[in-house]
Amino acid sequence: MHLTQAQPPLHTAYDTLKTSLAQKPDTVQLLEYRNFAHAMLQKGRVGEAQMALKEALTIAEQVKNAEQISKVFTSLGMLEIDQGNFAEALKFFQQALDHLEKSAFASQKILVLLRIGQVYFSSNNLKLSEQYYRQGLRLAQQHNKPVLMADAYAELANLEDSRSNSQQALAYNAKAIAIYQASGEEYISALFNRAIEYKNAGQYAQSERVYRQCLRYAEEHKDDYLKGYVYVNLPNTLLLLNRPDEAEKYAQLALKWSENGPERLKIREEIYDILTRIYEKRGQDRQALAFFRQKTAYRDSVLNAEKSRQLIMAESRYQAREKENQIRELDKENSQKSAQLSWLSGGLAILIGLLGLLFWQYRTIRRTNARLMENNRIISESHQKISDQSKQLKILLRELNHRVKNNLAIVSSLLRLQSKRLGDAGALQAVRDGQQRIEAMALIHQRLYMTDNVSAINMREYITDLFDGLLLAYGYDRSSFDWELLIEQEELDVDLSVLLGLILNEILTNAFKYAFSQAKRPFLRIRLSADTFNQPNLVRPQLTLEVQDNGAGLDLRRWEQPTHSFGKRLIMSLSEQAGGQLEVSNRNGTYYRLVIPPVYGTSSEAA
Repeated sequence: MHLTQAQPPLHTAYDTLKTSLAQKPDTVQLLEYRNFAHAMLQKGRVGEAQMALKEALTIAEQVKNAEQISKVFTSLGMLEIDQGNFAEALKFFQQALDHLEKSAFASQKILVLLRIGQVYFSSNNLKLSEQYYRQGLRLAQQHNKPVLMADAYAELANLEDSRSNSQQALAYNAKAIAIYQASGEEYISALFNRAIEYKNAGQYAQSERVYRQCLRYAEEHKDDYLKGYVYVNLPNTLLLLNRPDEAEKYAQLALKWSENGPERLKIREEIYDILTRIYEKRGQDRQALAFFRQKTAYRDSVLNAEKSRQLIMAESRYQAREKENQIRELDKENSQKSAQLSWLSGGLAILIGLLGLLFWQYRTIRRTNARLMENNRIISESHQKISDQSKQLKILLRELNHRVKNNLAIVSSLLRLQSKRLGDAGALQAVRDGQQRIEAMALIHQRLYMTDNVSAINMREYITDLFDGLLLAYGYDRSSFDWELLIEQEELDVDLSVLLGLILNEILTNAFKYAFSQAKRPFLRIRLSADTFNQPNLVRPQLTLEVQDNGAGLDLRRWEQPTHSFGKRLIMSLSEQAGGQLEVSNRNGTYYRLVIPPVYGTSSEAA
């Protein structure tokens, strides 16, 4: 039998990169591997791209960085999209989402949702595509990520355009551009898509206007990439405007640009299709036929190039698998040798120790089992007693809150009856203000007896009910009133909820009474945010209550002066009781900001 020596594998760019990154920090390695994978994918070297991403995934899992793991899975998904493997891409994107389920990386989660939507869009499953786009949009709105909201609207615009819902597509596109502009972000891509959507909507003049706006931008910023794509698409609009000579001019410019542009074969196929239609419109059938033949030739070239690319990718995948098999074999051999050494060195010591340990455990287990049985009996009886007492206490507290709510309702009714006998407008208003304050407290106790949790208030539901009650009391129509509620701290203890409820009642009452006389459409924004600072023993995070209207604003000098206003004194007094610091300013209306510091406890309380 003749033995032959195995040939060493060829040295690849991936091997060079791996050697150069061996001593680098994990964060640097993750970034470099992902960038390398992207570069290899552009060159069609899919195998090396896959190996780099798998190495990056191993590092991210070792350091247990959920965001980085998600980013690597996202890159793997994009790699599969490039190869047309939509099912595999979806698996990777779903894994990316799974690692973000319990994390606070909202931006990465939104990006993954939009990527999934793009996969379904490419697969022509428009229903599921829209579902993921809208899910990403809702998450962006919830976490106040305006640029990602604009990205979602831009994707929805493309989706509706593919459905021939041109007006809806234009509406979504307008929203995206408005958000980009307000955020100071570049929006030329959305503007270019708007030109296409105008053309598909039959608004050819508007389409031409936007194309020329994009062209001016490209010339000012020396963006040959954008300029070339305007040259390619503008002739379609000009042809529909019955201006074939201008259409041919830009088609010839596009033809010249495509010599060194991206996707040369596919772009030229489109240009020759445009030239074919231009000469058909002129009635020059012979020249139209010549251009049609060139279009067909480029279409065949595109198909052949795609086949070649697939063959290169298949070969690259094969080489990657071969390399992985070699690595696995070496790892297996090393593992076997390590296991043998471990058994030889530790086997004898373990055997001797096991005999003594088994005897000691036998005696210990018998004594421990006897104690555990007695302790379990005592614990079980104590637990039952505590459970029964807890149930009784919850029933009593719910009944107490019910009675307090009823008593406050009676007081409110008495004040309402009393107010009907008052002739003085000031006294009447004072009684009604007192009645609203009582109803704000009654609403707290109503919430407590309606839920199982008798020690905390759901602030989102409470503030919504308080707002609806005041809206109705001051005669506003809900359909003509805009308001925004952002709640990060869903539940608060009863004492703080009462204080915040009374403060909100005073602020909202002032807004409904005085703020909106000059406003075309009233608007109120209420936000309750929480900042934990990632500190130990935190019982309650720092809270910030913000209320803003779009009214005429306050006279701040008058506000800062001593006053006999009961409402102002009540707001200041309640803010002090809550331990907070109140700031009042004008920001396109009156703006209140109350910051309540965090509460800390002992280690046992935090646990």
